[in-house]
Amino acid sequence: MNEWVGLLAACSVAYTAHSTALTRACLRAARADETEAGTDTVSVVVCIKDDAEHWPAWWAAMKRQKWPAGTEVIAIDDGSNDDLPVLLEQAAQEELPFAFSRHRLEGTAPGKREALRYGVEQASGHWLLLTDVDCLPAGPAWASEMIAGRPEHVAAVLGVSCPQDQPAATWLSRMQALDAQYIMRSYVGWAQRGKPYMGVGRNLAIRRSAFPGFSNAPATASGDDDMLIQALASADASSIAVAAHRAAHMDAAMPTSWSDWLAQKRRHWTTAPHYKAADQWRLAVPKVLRTAALLSAILAVVVHNSLWITGGLLGCMWLNELLNFRSITKAYQAPDSWRNRGGLLPFWSAWSAWIALTLIWKRQDKRQW
Repeated sequence: MNEWVGLLAACSVAYTAHSTALTRACLRAARADETEAGTDTVSVVVCIKDDAEHWPAWWAAMKRQKWPAGTEVIAIDDGSNDDLPVLLEQAAQEELPFAFSRHRLEGTAPGKREALRYGVEQASGHWLLLTDVDCLPAGPAWASEMIAGRPEHVAAVLGVSCPQDQPAATWLSRMQALDAQYIMRSYVGWAQRGKPYMGVGRNLAIRRSAFPGFSNAPATASGDDDMLIQALASADASSIAVAAHRAAHMDAAMPTSWSDWLAQKRRHWTTAPHYKAADQWRLAVPKVLRTAALLSAILAVVVHNSLWITGGLLGCMWLNELLNFRSITKAYQAPDSWRNRGGLLPFWSAWSAWIALTLIWKRQDKRQW
């Protein structure tokens, strides 16, 4: 039994180390390939529903940006019932360093697919830059950092979105940082290997001429952005790049309660069944390895009372994850306070398992979309 625990732990360690090394190589390549921005224009599309509280900070950040010439910002009010229409009207009266238009939709289906489709139809820029109103750019030239010097065959650029750093960290914010970093390591690493499977709608650039459109399949609680990447990844003539360096990040406001975060994670996880089978398998491997190692360790302790051996093996796996997480935070230029949060891996793994289990017996409420 101890042999099995050791084997599973070793496999988990090797998989983690390989994923992190690949991501770090991607970040180095991204900085090395960076060139000056060309003459491409940008259309920023943001879809908003009942989120007036985040608009002032987001709008102020947009006005501070160093935009490429010809930039336009398109705000889609998806039937908001708060003060957002008034705020958008006020914004339209300002003198701005970019073109601004706002549009209101009524009676759309749950989710943001219809609002996003409408926003894309209004866009005229060479690039569509998608984001959310609860996100703030990490640098003053976010748009240029995302699209700078991209050759014609690049159809999309995957950006990174970190949680906004909180001066007074809580257990919730620590877990959210851990979750975000591991998600980034996964999709950035696989994109670098030529197997992109998702992007974050908070920070995603798509060349308008290559935009694949949305499928007519029933909408999911989340993941229209992911489905766009899935469609682009299936096109032989295009490629998908990554902008993972700090200057291209978008920092997102995160849910402030465990229940709200659980609802968000459930919403995001509804997309996974729509991925290609190969992508699902690649994403399942690390979770299966960790779960199998833990269950085997528990069984080894119960059956053989081998507490010291089992504890040592799991301790080595935990230490490897901690060191790898520190490496990830350094590569992504995350706040120094995040470095040791990889030590929360056992709790994060249990949380992920709980989300997966609850999705089996509890359907996602469309009112939470």
